Amino acid sequence: MKSCGVDDHSGGCNGVPHECEHAQRLLMEATDGFGSPGRAEALKSELANCDPCLAALELELGFQQMVALHCRVQAPENLRIRISETLKRVELDSLDITDLSFPPQG
Repeated sequence: MKSCGVDDHSGGCNGVPHECEHAQRLLMEATDGFGSPGRAEALKSELANCDPCLAALELELGFQQMVALHCRVQAPENLRIRISETLKRVELDSLDITDLSFPPQG
């Protein structure tokens, strides 16, 4: 069976992602979020020699990407306009949260 290609993890890799300590560490890092596409590629390259572990990582990354794309909440148009107008009027150093308060809705 192929290994993850990393000699410093105990027991090697038997091609079962949930039994491979190295793959588990990288999956946890991916789950915690790594912030950049470059880091995602680095994680993938670390598991490139083990198809099952790489597949598990790619599944996790794909899930995160799907959630990020479909679970965005967009601010209402009137709020975006108010924020934009406020930022045009006020220097960011002196911005007060009350500048962004909502008027009572009736």
